[in-house]
Amino acid sequence: MKKLEHLSVLKISGSDAGEFLQGQMTQSIDDINDHQLHLTCFCNPQGRALATALVQLWDNAYYLILNSDLIEDLTTWLSRYILRSEVILSNEAINIYGISEKHKNNAIEAFSGTDNYSLRFLANDQTRLILLADEDRDSCQTMDQNHWIIEDIKMGIPLINKLNSLEYIPQMLNLDLLNAISFSKGCYTGQEVVARVQHRGKIKQRLYQFEAQTGTVFAPQKPVMNKDKTVGHVVLSNTDKDLCLGLAAINISETKNELFVDDKRIKLIG
Repeated sequence: MKKLEHLSVLKISGSDAGEFLQGQMTQSIDDINDHQLHLTCFCNPQGRALATALVQLWDNAYYLILNSDLIEDLTTWLSRYILRSEVILSNEAINIYGISEKHKNNAIEAFSGTDNYSLRFLANDQTRLILLADEDRDSCQTMDQNHWIIEDIKMGIPLINKLNSLEYIPQMLNLDLLNAISFSKGCYTGQEVVARVQHRGKIKQRLYQFEAQTGTVFAPQKPVMNKDKTVGHVVLSNTDKDLCLGLAAINISETKNELFVDDKRIKLIG
């Protein structure tokens, strides 16, 4: 079984876990009880995205799936807000697998002898599921990491890494369009900034899918250029055969112009 090695799990448990998480993430606790993995975001007080994650409720605890290089930063950040709450943060040593919808039943059959696993669809992509399990089962067919990242790009799902941390407000990553932000749940860290940007309609950058005729991966935060002017930055990219596919946060006003990354012309898709 091929694991999604770029991802890790942060478990949030304890009697106050739900209330605590409600005050820290953009997603609403009330919306994640449908046995799916929902996209969410954690912001600093200035409304900048520290980390994006997939969140689920499982076995009376909340599980966050995020890029491995951000899990320590997020754990440290959230620890500041626990105070006297009954909340436990733990980096779970659990296997993370990507499963395509056509292999869902195969995965269920492979783990039929144990209750210690979770298999959930992505709320933003009903063709893929994530399997969390302590054990390997050779009979279970999984997606490799490169394929998984390409599918994230195609669906516009921005699981950011450390290089992107604190570079964007959530709307620049299209999180409002991906149902990853609740505008009715009340206060959370960074909420005032996120709400003000939304209600004033002053979103100058959005996340766009692009492709480039190159087999080279563009690193996160590579500038997107229009002539000699920086008009955005790469958030995520990966190669698919001879193409580089990616997501970039780009000034809306510049999307009709010729755009380049590392002198390679990029084409916006959709």
